[in-house]
Amino acid sequence: MLKADQTNKLYIQTMKEAFPEMRSETYNPQYIAGLRWSMVVLFAAIAVVLLKFFIDALSDPATDTASDMIFFLLFLIAGSLSGWLVYEMMKNQDEKISGLLINHQGILFLNRNDKVLSAIKYYDLVKSDNPYTKDIFSESRASGKYSDFRKNLYVHEKDENRNPQKKMVSLDVIPLKNRYDLIGHFLKGVHVFRPDLKINPEVYKDFYLDEKTMRYAPENLKNDMKLKIITIAVVILVILAFRYFFLEEI
Repeated sequence: MLKADQTNKLYIQTMKEAFPEMRSETYNPQYIAGLRWSMVVLFAAIAVVLLKFFIDALSDPATDTASDMIFFLLFLIAGSLSGWLVYEMMKNQDEKISGLLINHQGILFLNRNDKVLSAIKYYDLVKSDNPYTKDIFSESRASGKYSDFRKNLYVHEKDENRNPQKKMVSLDVIPLKNRYDLIGHFLKGVHVFRPDLKINPEVYKDFYLDEKTMRYAPENLKNDMKLKIITIAVVILVILAFRYFFLEEI
């Protein structure tokens, strides 16, 4: 028994030494900050213009209700995008996370001096207590009609009552060049150090990873972006068709 334990410890130590580290690659912070604030101003300006159109449409008896609602819907979208960008820029100011490191421990969130501010460690992960939910899965941050295209990675950890609770693996605290590479490397670590955990196969699809190598496959992203652009274009065309063809007959 003692010999088996020693062999197991030696195996784990060997795997830790063999598992390579991967660090985050980030864009220039000043450039990203300037770009984001420019987008905030742009979306805010668009929202103001759309709000003016909406108010003018309400006061004009010649316009129909559908036109009013289209202006209002576009105003909500532009305003929400502006607010979301501000939130994304502000949420990391307190923690000052400047880098990520994925190694044999898990995901480490680091400051500029490489001090660990927080971590998601492989051996802290637990199995889901829901038979219909995999231990590691992906889903939109919001659900239902407020869901978005962007998926997030979720794991399970124990809460204060020692019950499994899902936790979002948020890598978007800093502007990353290699977001999908980092997710793939983390999943590779799960395979190595926590083979007992089950990963939903949709995770590989949602983060554009090759399921065998768990490496980022750019061609998968290109195909997905084409599909999303086509979907958005079809929705816009349907709205315009409804506005200009069906409502004209009423």
